[in-house]
Amino acid sequence: MTMAVAAVLTPAAAHADGHQVTYTVTSPNNVTANVSYVNADPPSQAAFNADPSKFSTSVQAPLSGGTPVTYTATLANPNQFASITASGMLHWPDSGNGPAQFHCEIAVDGQVVVQQDATTTVTCRPS
Repeated sequence: MTMAVAAVLTPAAAHADGHQVTYTVTSPNNVTANVSYVNADPPSQAAFNADPSKFSTSVQAPLSGGTPVTYTATLANPNQFASITASGMLHWPDSGNGPAQFHCEIAVDGQVVVQQDATTTVTCRPS
């Protein structure tokens, strides 16, 4: 069973010098997550759609006990491009306890603008 809960909060106003974006991922499980987040502004939506990996970083992050893992980026337009996805599967012997659970959030200039909980894969994007 997959359950997702989302909360969308106030979006950030535009700044000419860019916004400080903080991505946070947690899991109550012991899991190595595949995490991908946008770390650079593309010149256009078309450029991003053509190859999002040029503007993103992908890492494997050890998660456990709800301890947060954070990443930061400076983006001119976080409402359009900020995004983080975390996914992973539990390994034996933990796999008998159900799917991995994840929580993500994005803060722009210190204010949380979106957070979400899901199993197996979670994605946060401002709307």
